[in-house]
Amino acid sequence: MTGDDAVVCEIAVRAPAAEVFAMFTDPARLVRWIGIRALLEPRPDGAFRFELVPGEFCSGRYVEVDPPHRIVFTWGWESGAIPVRPGSTTVEVDLEERAGITHVRLTHRGLDAALRGMHADGWERYLARLAAAAEGRDPGPDPAAAYAESGRSPMEEQQ
Repeated sequence: MTGDDAVVCEIAVRAPAAEVFAMFTDPARLVRWIGIRALLEPRPDGAFRFELVPGEFCSGRYVEVDPPHRIVFTWGWESGAIPVRPGSTTVEVDLEERAGITHVRLTHRGLDAALRGMHADGWERYLARLAAAAEGRDPGPDPAAAYAESGRSPMEEQQ
């Protein structure tokens, strides 16, 4: 966490920055590491929406798209199961490629204190899946699938 209480997660990915950037802007690549289908319009004010598990959508708008260095989009959950309204928080993704490795720094701002831990845990898990997918490895089972199968929400884990 930073001084402003943002959630910050970092990972090194053995892939070019352009490939990692595409993981946030190309629907087919996004669903390799998060979600099951996506509608992405990677331009300022374009749609950022994906279905994490059947019936559970995350949505917002792209704010900044600077290939292959930076992507900023708003974020929230449509169903209300996680109390973050669509577009009410902001995710910033900064990419820096050095010696064939892309350093990813994801900063999620605007979350209530009670939701930061859940989102930090989620981003850590999903960034590991992003790294695997970008590096051509199997990202393994989706962490959200266990919640979907159990009928429980991630909010129940926080209580």
